Amino acid sequence: MQLIKTFIFVFCFCSTAAAASDIWTNYVGRVFSARLIGVSERGATFIFHEDGATNTIRLAKLSEASAERACDMFDFVPVPPRLVATYNRAKADLRRISDLQDDGVLSNENAKERRLSVKKTFLDVCLEKGFKREIVERLVKQLY
Repeated sequence: MQLIKTFIFVFCFCSTAAAASDIWTNYVGRVFSARLIGVSERGATFIFHEDGATNTIRLAKLSEASAERACDMFDFVPVPPRLVATYNRAKADLRRISDLQDDGVLSNENAKERRLSVKKTFLDVCLEKGFKREIVERLVKQLY
């Protein structure tokens, strides 16, 4: 009898967990069940309910609605194609500053000033290209 109660509990718990999971769609319309655990430039990272596997899927491989929902859940803004080179350059500059700081070449204050300069330059270039300030400020936060 205890075994039956345990089975019923486990079955009900698993059914509830599956029902509460997110349903996502890829760009060709295939539906899958997974829990979103992160979004970055590389894509959306999911834990799949079928087998517990973790996988990162590029945002371009998700349907537009699924990609937008994933980005909203993690307050992530995909880098617009016209800004990719500028964004990557700023990200590389910030990495170099951190490396120089770690090696003791730059003081904490000097590194902070240089980071602010990189952010300001990125912001100015993006605004010059006509991007909305709100989007650009969210991109600046993602540089780290």
